[in-house]
Amino acid sequence: MTPRKLRLAPLTLALAAAGCALGTQRFGREIDESRISSLEVGVSTKADVLAVFGPPTAYSHLPVADDEEERRKRERERGHELEPEPEPPPDAFVYQYREDRESFFTVLLFTRFRREVLTDRLIVFFDEQEVVRHLAFERETGE
Repeated sequence: MTPRKLRLAPLTLALAAAGCALGTQRFGREIDESRISSLEVGVSTKADVLAVFGPPTAYSHLPVADDEEERRKRERERGHELEPEPEPPPDAFVYQYREDRESFFTVLLFTRFRREVLTDRLIVFFDEQEVVRHLAFERETGE
């Protein structure tokens, strides 16, 4: 083997052992931001939201404030009559779309891994009559 080939051998071996990959995994349905404007606070209903966006990723009740629960507990302990339990808190539909972007590069024993998780989230809050009370939207994924 010539001296030049001997010098290139480690480089050739390193390149042969190198690898890289890029990928994006997607979870959920993309949220069409232009459709949000078709919903009107105080007018649109749960049925309207379902017609525009379909079933939510999650469905939840807003938590009752801790101070209200504590007040009711103290009143019961004192033997006071309490007013009827308040109506359940408003419901919320959560629509979520997530992208996990991953890349890695490796050469021999060196590896560089990067993961970026980006989430678009639309939350629609309803009052007791199932009318939209508030909308919140956040986009992280970009175009």
